[in-house]
Amino acid sequence: MVRLRLTALVLGAAYTALLLLFTLSPVSQLYVGSEAQRGVLSWRSWLDPQTWAEGTLIEFAANIAIFIPWGVLALVAVGVRRWWLAAAGGVLLTWVIEVAQIPLARISDPRDLIANTAGAVLGVGIAALLSVIGARSRRRGEARARRSPSPLRPAPAPR
Repeated sequence: MVRLRLTALVLGAAYTALLLLFTLSPVSQLYVGSEAQRGVLSWRSWLDPQTWAEGTLIEFAANIAIFIPWGVLALVAVGVRRWWLAAAGGVLLTWVIEVAQIPLARISDPRDLIANTAGAVLGVGIAALLSVIGARSRRRGEARARRSPSPLRPAPAPR
């Protein structure tokens, strides 16, 4: 279990680095100037109907999908009992990215923040669900093994 968590931690750190590189690197001049002045920190951008009308469903879904693996790796790294820590880490990471995009002339957008956060939390949920299903399956298998004698183990001696 420790080896799995360590592996998830290393892979999660590498994936985080890739996310940061992807989300904070310069963009095409085509998009420069289309961002809100203070991005997600502007309450007006949250209330402006245009914010929620722009962009495509594919872009929104891609923003969700790109953060699902991060959520899965975070949950495996911290463990199911600390699921809230993995979810909070996803929320924090997406806020950091969106705020860091503001001075970089990247598009800091409430839609992206919502989608990225949803992806990270969805990844945590998927990993938690799979972990619970796996634990139940292991318990059932152990219970079956106790009820039926193994062909590799000799039967208990009669008393």
